[in-house]
Order: sequence, then C-alpha cells, then structure tokens
Amino acid sequence: MSRLRGLRLYTPSFTVPHKKKFSGVNVWCGLSSRGLIGPFRFEGTVTGINYLTMLADSIFPAIRALYGNDDFYFQLDGAPPHYHRDVRAYLDKNLSGQWIGRRGPIEFPARSPDLTPLDFFLWGTVKDGVYKRKPRNLDILWNEIQAVCREISLDVLIRCTESVVTRTQNCIDAAGHQFEQY
Repeated sequence: MSRLRGLRLYTPSFTVPHKKKFSGVNVWCGLSSRGLIGPFRFEGTVTGINYLTMLADSIFPAIRALYGNDDFYFQLDGAPPHYHRDVRAYLDKNLSGQWIGRRGPIEFPARSPDLTPLDFFLWGTVKDGVYKRKPRNLDILWNEIQAVCREISLDVLIRCTESVVTRTQNCIDAAGHQFEQY
C-alpha cells in the first residue's frame, strides 16, 4: 500500500469536436381542408414579437383570403413565441373564443404531435421532399420548401384534416397516452 502513496492516476482526456451550427430556415405553414396557408419564412430567430408581426402582416391576410368571412379555428402548439402575451392578446381580439393553444380559450394538450396535422403529416412530407433535392444553400432550400408545399394536393389536405377525428378518438381510447405506434 505504501508504494501507491505517490502514484497519481490520470483520467485520459480527449476533445470532442463540436459540429458547427449551420443556419437554417424558420418556416410557418398552416394546414386546412381548403388549402395550405404559406409557407412564410422568418428571418432570424422566431420571437413572440416577430411571430405577432407575421400573424398580422402575412398569416391572417392569407387565412382571410382562403376563408373570407367564414369562421375558422386557429391552433397553436405550445412554442414560446405562440405563448407570448401580445400574441395571445392579438388572438383574443381577432379570434375571440376561436383559437386553440396554451392558455387560450380552448386548451390544446401539451406535446401532442399525434393530433397535429402539421406534425403527423406536413413537416415530414416537406422534409422528405426537400432532402431528396439536396439544396446547396439557404436560398435554394427556401425555394425547395415552397415547391414541395405547392405539390401537396387539396385532396391530400382534406384527407389529412379528416384523419384528425380518428386520431382524436385514438387518443381518447389510449387515455391520452401516445398512440401513433398503433
């Protein structure tokens, strides 16, 4: 034992190189049985303020172009920019009682991508289509996102929105637990 007193143990060390963070494209898109709304591109990080600007300047005019004066419901996930105080106030003023989201008039279950057509259909479809084309820069990436969105037929969107009823029943049957694997 006395021989080990002066022994120093060293833990091997190594450096793991960090992957460079490549910039991407932040996109908003809406899905409806009447058509796709967008896509709209955010410049930089999405914050509550620039999301509110996008809502007022681009998203709502596009929805009104599609729906006219007909009623519709607007669903948000729980992303922090959607939960911003000014965004919720804007939605309360412009869609009184007709928006679904965190602390909205109609609560949407947190982390429930099985019930959100954008999650269970659109984003995967867009990514699959875009990655097949292998864009080389951000401008080409944005152009490819728009092209893939244009290729989605109204018939597909109708079937997608109709499947929400079945998915909701599956969620009820699974007592609110994940059910996509079934």
